[in-house]
Amino acid sequence: MNRAERRKLQKSGNLPWEQKPSPKESGVGTGWFGEMDKAYSNGKYAVMVRTLNTMIGRVEHACIRNTGNTDIPWREKQKIKNELFGKERVAVEVFPAESELVDEAGMYHIWVFAEGDKLPFGL
Repeated sequence: MNRAERRKLQKSGNLPWEQKPSPKESGVGTGWFGEMDKAYSNGKYAVMVRTLNTMIGRVEHACIRNTGNTDIPWREKQKIKNELFGKERVAVEVFPAESELVDEAGMYHIWVFAEGDKLPFGL
């Protein structure tokens, strides 16, 4: 793909996802960040993922950031979820108690449930 084609795709938001080395593979980071075992980029967004076994089953914790480190609209997060995890997978974004808030890296976090899992509530 040449530069002009890449710029056109980047403007449209339709660049293909490329898998990148994860923090876990690279040996960088500590805590949950160091547990990220998958990383993707499409030139506009970077997404890192770790798989967790929780009391409600397996979930994939995805951290999303854009190149401008600016707000990411809901529709874009939905598109990222669909493209990387599947259109029929359910994900949640958590708004924690203020005492548990971590807001230092300008990232958005979603937790993607296993295929076929549903929430006990919805629209």
